[in-house]
Amino acid sequence: PIITKTLRNAGHRVRVTRTAKELADKSMAGYDAVVLNTWRRNSYVEGVSGLRRSYPGGDEGNDFTNSQRAGLKSFVENGGGLVSLHISPDSSPDWPEMKKLTGGGWVSGVSQHHAFGRLKVHIINASHPVTKDMDDFETEDELYTEMDLQPGIKTFLNTELDGVECPLAWTTTYGDGKVVNIALGHSGASVGMPLDGHAATCICPSHNPRPLSPYQQLVVNAADFVTS
Repeated sequence: PIITKTLRNAGHRVRVTRTAKELADKSMAGYDAVVLNTWRRNSYVEGVSGLRRSYPGGDEGNDFTNSQRAGLKSFVENGGGLVSLHISPDSSPDWPEMKKLTGGGWVSGVSQHHAFGRLKVHIINASHPVTKDMDDFETEDELYTEMDLQPGIKTFLNTELDGVECPLAWTTTYGDGKVVNIALGHSGASVGMPLDGHAATCICPSHNPRPLSPYQQLVVNAADFVTS
């Protein structure tokens, strides 16, 4: 709901779907971009049973069908934009094209994440449209490491772990389509972290309209970028 509201407030017309059936429909020609904030697969992943309790079927039995995969591939290849968030690239693990579409990302059984906590996020390309007018920031999130990183991606966010730089977000292209992948965004706290000491949900009189959190700003900028 937070991401949907944020994009709508930024002027984007948004349709939310849980089934992904639109990807196999000719109506996709009427859309400018797809925002993936999902985890789609047919097999159970050990260690994530809590996800099933919170979202029944949320980690199995919801994979993209072959026609939906073909529709997503064709949409981006022919110029549609794609914004991929958090664990979305791990969808359809038996479909190598998924990582090519997103530029890489989490791989179940290979990638690692450290305990949920405070991260210092560095903007390493301040001239990129997705980081326009943004500064380094802190957030509460998971740090993904050991991710699949496809050739040719352009990283614009990272953090450090034990002196090693870890990419957090990047852009790539797939055919004629622009793609942004943001590995952050594990929880509501991650999406709505404070900006200048005030949460995005604050009701301070001085904050009307309420400011976007850094994560929300990234998603808005990403949507603007892939549809430009």
